[in-house]
Amino acid sequence: MGILKNKVVIISGATSGIGMAAALHFAEKGAHVYALGRDEERGSELEEKNGELTGSITFSKTDVDREDSVRQFFERFSGEQREFHVLFNNAGIGSAAIGPLSRIDEDDWEKLFSTNLKSQYFMIKHAEKYFSKDEPVSIINNAAIVGSEKFPPALPAYSASKAGVIALTKSLASRFAKRNVRVNAISPGPVDTRLARGLYPNEEAYEKAAKNHPRGKFGTPEEIAKAVYFLASPDSSYINGHNLIIDGGYSL
Repeated sequence: MGILKNKVVIISGATSGIGMAAALHFAEKGAHVYALGRDEERGSELEEKNGELTGSITFSKTDVDREDSVRQFFERFSGEQREFHVLFNNAGIGSAAIGPLSRIDEDDWEKLFSTNLKSQYFMIKHAEKYFSKDEPVSIINNAAIVGSEKFPPALPAYSASKAGVIALTKSLASRFAKRNVRVNAISPGPVDTRLARGLYPNEEAYEKAAKNHPRGKFGTPEEIAKAVYFLASPDSSYINGHNLIIDGGYSL
């Protein structure tokens, strides 16, 4: 049983990778999770696990890069819950704008920023009225190591979007602090997800990069999910406005 038992948790990008791992981890610990995503089949698979979980998972088909879709989710949410305790802004893409800046199409740039950064603005904007009034609230924004460390020159758009997430996190942490709301970011290094694999030209390049990691392999979504759970819990109550690097020593 976890210390977040019966707490209400909202996770975007919850039908794959880190988001799915986080949804399962929180629900295994007894939380009631609203899993947002586009993939209805995977969303149904998550809900089918409810009989095995201490908590629960409710899937909501939501395009978090569209404000009307985010607004509709919170309208549905308000019919079931009055407030929430944890928001994990996890949705993100990487492959929409890869390559030298001179070759990146403007539409791809906009698509990447809409998913990686603007979606977090939409989620927090519409979530604010549902912050728990009597208990602490924790918001965790998924950035990436590329937002604060140098990275291959083929990722200027991805890096810039993630740097924006870190800046947004710090600004909101200051704004919400007096309301007992903490806002932190995580910056994972390479993690074995579909998104990470899409950043490499082929499987051979991906495997080579993984072997060159300090520990000889990339992180797992489950490892990141445990760090998110820590930031969501009272165990991290004095951590606010922080960007937690989770990369297994990759950036050393």
